[in-house]
Amino acid sequence: MRNFRLTVFVMAVATILAATACKKEECSIHPDAFRFSLVGAESGSDLLAAGVYNTTGIGIYYLLNGQRNDLIVNIEPEPDGELVEMVSAQLPMISLTGRSDIFYLVLNESETDTLNVVVELERRDGCNYHPYTLVMHNGKSLPIVEGKAFILEK
Repeated sequence: MRNFRLTVFVMAVATILAATACKKEECSIHPDAFRFSLVGAESGSDLLAAGVYNTTGIGIYYLLNGQRNDLIVNIEPEPDGELVEMVSAQLPMISLTGRSDIFYLVLNESETDTLNVVVELERRDGCNYHPYTLVMHNGKSLPIVEGKAFILEK
């Protein structure tokens, strides 16, 4: 009987230790890539599809310690809708890590716009999410719809 009680006691202690040592796994959801389309402010027409801006000339960079850092910008292969979308997976991570919230959108050799993009950490149901909390294009605040491309008016 004594061995039985000792075995039960040891198993109970082991169970308690195992339960307290094993925490729920943390999860972290990476921020959505920065996706955008360029449209005419008055016409609403797709300026990339129309050839007003050449997709190969589109770029984004930020400044850190006085040095220019270019980001990779590509055409989104699966756009949300009818508009041509460009995408940069690096941009939200630069904001999230605190390197910069100010970015420069190069449209062509003579035209560069300013983007202010803030991505932050938010806890939801035990997971780390990284939502966009502010997006501005040339000083104009843009609506943030999770999972959707930003529409930049020119």
